[in-house]
Amino acid sequence: MAAPVVDAFEATDVQNRLMAAVTDGRYRYIGFGGGVRGTKTWGSLSVLIVLCRAFPGSRWAVIRKDLQRLRQTTLPSFEKLRVRAGGFVSRVDGNFEARCTNGSLIIFRGENADKDPTLERFHGYEVNGFLNEEADELQEATFHKEIERAGAWVVPNGAQPDPLILCTFNPNASWPKRVWYDPWKNGTLAPPYAFIPSTIADNPHAPATPAP
Repeated sequence: MAAPVVDAFEATDVQNRLMAAVTDGRYRYIGFGGGVRGTKTWGSLSVLIVLCRAFPGSRWAVIRKDLQRLRQTTLPSFEKLRVRAGGFVSRVDGNFEARCTNGSLIIFRGENADKDPTLERFHGYEVNGFLNEEADELQEATFHKEIERAGAWVVPNGAQPDPLILCTFNPNASWPKRVWYDPWKNGTLAPPYAFIPSTIADNPHAPATPAP
């Protein structure tokens, strides 16, 4: 039976599988994807809102290749989810941050590797975890830098969530395929890594393909 992910939003089966992996306790680095319109963005942003609610005062970062892609794709989806969350999460402000009523925070940042090739700005990210949107567009070095930073934020006066890095991606020949998809396909993927495949067939809200 599908479980609610945020207020007024019922999760699909694949989104429930994603949430099960997040809450399993064995996985820290989760790949989510494999196809266009597989609910990757919607499902992964929903996970962050759930984590914000479950761990008051926690902090999470959403990373895309640059701010233009964030504005065009991720932020519109987040705004729809934010509205459904019933006032729990604020609008994304001018600093690209969304604040929750319980003190949790979601920040949105561009990787901007062309301007910061050594990823120095990541040293200042005090967060509990990361969501990499379209990780195949990011450097693998970014993922390794996030491993260093995930869990750096200590929740004041509350439960501390386990460090988490969630990566969405479409079919690709880049590093996410090597890190998640190939080992999963070969049956060798093991904790703390997990892969949740998601394609358009897992999206009950996708428009039906017209008959030929």
